[in-house]
Amino acid sequence: MASTDDRKSTQASTQDGPTTQDEKHHKSHEKDNKQQVVKQSKGNGKVLTPWVYDLGLGTFNLALDVFFREIYPRNTFRIPKKGPVIIVGAPHANQFADSIILMRLLKQHVGRRMSFLVAEKSMKEPYIGAMAGKMGSLPVTRAMDHVKPGQGYICLPDPENDPTLIRGVGTNFLNGQYMHGGSIIMPKRPGSKAAPESQYIEEVLGPREFRLREAFKTEDAILQLTGESKAPDGSKIKGTKFKVAPHIDQNRMFDAVYRELAKGACVGIFPEGGSHDRSDLLPLKAGVAIMALGCLARDPDCGLTIIPAGMNYFHAHKFRSRAVIEFGNPIDVHPDQVKAFKAGGAEKRDAIGSLLETIYQGLAAVTQPSPDHETLQLIQATRRLYNPPGRKLPLPVVIEFNRRLLKGYTKYQDDPRVGRLKKAVVDYNRHLRALGIKDHQVEWGDASARPWWWCLATLLYRLGELLLLALGTLPGILMFWPVFVTSKMISIKKQRKALAGSVVKLQGHDVMATWKILVAMALAPALYIYYTALVSFWLYYNRVGGSYTYSLPWYLRANTYIPDFVPLWQFSIFFWALMVSVSLAALRIGEIGMDILKSLPPLFVALNPSSSASLTQLRAHRNALAKQVRETTDAIGPDVFPGMVARGMEQAEHEQEGEAYQSQMKRSSLADKADERSRSRGPGPFWWPSALTPGSRSTSFSMESPAPERRGRGRSVVQTQEVENENEKVDEYIDYSY
Repeated sequence: MASTDDRKSTQASTQDGPTTQDEKHHKSHEKDNKQQVVKQSKGNGKVLTPWVYDLGLGTFNLALDVFFREIYPRNTFRIPKKGPVIIVGAPHANQFADSIILMRLLKQHVGRRMSFLVAEKSMKEPYIGAMAGKMGSLPVTRAMDHVKPGQGYICLPDPENDPTLIRGVGTNFLNGQYMHGGSIIMPKRPGSKAAPESQYIEEVLGPREFRLREAFKTEDAILQLTGESKAPDGSKIKGTKFKVAPHIDQNRMFDAVYRELAKGACVGIFPEGGSHDRSDLLPLKAGVAIMALGCLARDPDCGLTIIPAGMNYFHAHKFRSRAVIEFGNPIDVHPDQVKAFKAGGAEKRDAIGSLLETIYQGLAAVTQPSPDHETLQLIQATRRLYNPPGRKLPLPVVIEFNRRLLKGYTKYQDDPRVGRLKKAVVDYNRHLRALGIKDHQVEWGDASARPWWWCLATLLYRLGELLLLALGTLPGILMFWPVFVTSKMISIKKQRKALAGSVVKLQGHDVMATWKILVAMALAPALYIYYTALVSFWLYYNRVGGSYTYSLPWYLRANTYIPDFVPLWQFSIFFWALMVSVSLAALRIGEIGMDILKSLPPLFVALNPSSSASLTQLRAHRNALAKQVRETTDAIGPDVFPGMVARGMEQAEHEQEGEAYQSQMKRSSLADKADERSRSRGPGPFWWPSALTPGSRSTSFSMESPAPERRGRGRSVVQTQEVENENEKVDEYIDYSY
């Protein structure tokens, strides 16, 4: 095997010999490469207009109340009422609603307005951009919005000895698209649910070679770069297709954020870089850490606080869904991190990395990060089996329950007991799907408590209810079906467009709710105005005795119902309000009707002689499985959460409510790699924030490090009582489930 110096000499001779002209071409393009760096637009200085902010937020609140059945805030007392604050939200599961929900909660519970960082692409939308600008949003140019397919194929010529060297086939890396700091993005591998990996370009060596800052780490990327692809002519080519994104100069954006925070403002950011519909957190971008450290570097005494906000949705894209927004413990930046940030170089990378790790830990404490949707479904099924039948858990308890189960499953998934339990739960879910019922509906299999005549009477009663509710919903459906149909069609169209332009979205559910809300907000008022104008004109036509007035039956004349002494303008206002009331009533009645409709399948199953026995057996199977779930969780629970006792959720000392994370300065594991690399081939690459994925091979910082130091914060008696009440709720419903 050749030595490292031999390989470098070979690479140098390859570049200096036959490609001398290419090297000159490379130098001639250096200036062009610098000019290709995408800069922030000059519109970063958006001015928040208070009355526009409040009016817009009030309008959006109405839309949120219509779309969501319940939005439950938790721990809002942790948000400071004054001073600079950065609200860090994740996961970004709803493109539009996430920011509006946070703005609503801060206004209602803290009395503060906040400015969000919004993709410049969204700011260019005619309706969204204008409102977002007046509400103080700060535009951000994202590299992902400038991703383009690369020409040719790329491969790893020597993955063992030089994994950062990329070689191209049919490429021209000197065409201006490839630059220092740009990104190379792998295509999504068929059948894989993992997000495609990307890495930064460190140096362009020529038209056929460039070097990465860090080697690709995921199995999918390595297989693609070392395997073969099928060319258009049917031949085999080593390597894979790819995409390229430019480097983004974010200086203007950071300056705008620093100015806002210096005023004591509240700034919101979703550090994953974009919305998605994955069950886990995406790798965090470094921007949020740079904002915090840069602000404190300018003014160490400004009192900046970082608040993690967990956006926990139950089917975020569906109409009348639920959400729990949980605010985590405040995160304070350590002075050593600020000092290291100002020093620059490797110390700056360590400061950004250590703070970003603390932010990730803070977000993980208020969310439900799951490796995939199948695991999340397994955890949810286990939670339902652990919970006794008929007991309805409050939404915050459901979130906490899922979080602890996920932590336990992640730690003990290779344990034989957990393996057997997983297999049994999956089998139980398969039987539920076969019968077309939900877990809570299995109780209809208890023939002693619910005999056949009781099931029949319940079925007839609910069918009668459903018929009456359908009659009540009918006027709203007939009048407002254009809103339902149009919002559905546009949201599906936007979903497909988002999937085509994204490498991280699975089904594009994160954009569906956004466009359903936006289309309904624009179309519904227009429809109200159209109906009001139409009926008002008909009333006026009847009052003046139009030619068709007396040729129609009396019950079709508007003046039959509206006396002549009622002014036309008063009738128009009344009718417009009536349209709004009818549509809201139809939504509410329809929601109740859907709940009743969903309750019918177990009644049909219980009354069907061919399936009633299966339902009875499934109920007995559930009881046995619930016992197995409790025994397993009771055995493993104390190991996952030390200090816990049976039938309680006592928290460890470092997990007490109301304390603040004190982020600690420490060395990045990536910095060691950078030093090793600098000794072998020169300066190391800048730290890549997207690698912060705990539990994966691309983790930049060890997540096994000690828990961040926390320091106490003073709280009022009311706030302390609020925390104690929440803890009592958790104690009441959960033993020591994780």
